[in-house]
Amino acid sequence: MSVLDEELHSAATAAAAGDREAVERVMTTPWPQVVRYCRTRVGNSTQVTRPADEVAHEALLAVARELPALARSDHPVREVYRVVSRTVADAHGSAVGSPDSPAEVAVLLRHLDATAREIVLLRVIDGLSVHDTAGLLGLPVGRVLVVQHETLRTLRAKVA
Repeated sequence: MSVLDEELHSAATAAAAGDREAVERVMTTPWPQVVRYCRTRVGNSTQVTRPADEVAHEALLAVARELPALARSDHPVREVYRVVSRTVADAHGSAVGSPDSPAEVAVLLRHLDATAREIVLLRVIDGLSVHDTAGLLGLPVGRVLVVQHETLRTLRAKVA
């Protein structure tokens, strides 16, 4: 269990028991990652129906409704990721937006398979460690490293 998992687990356990300060810790601990995730998936262009920060607030409210599940989970970060990704998908349909970046990069990312895209977005855009990424996606660490290496090599070749 990672440090973030341990922190979220203890806060979620206390929050599920009625500790209001623990509820605040559950909401503030993953906030930077949730905002980055939502901004990455929703984007900040004028074509999105709702701003990314609004979706992030909604996602954290959904996380708050899942406090008992977070308290029972051995990997609460993974549970937060599931709730947030489901909220983003619900907010913007199954086609989640790309980052507000050059059109070529967005096109390249859209052409990746789902696992490779998630790994690149979580590792490069969101800045998660390889262990956290592997835990979130339910993959072995070695697989994450291999997919990341192959995907980045392919993207570099296409850009060059």
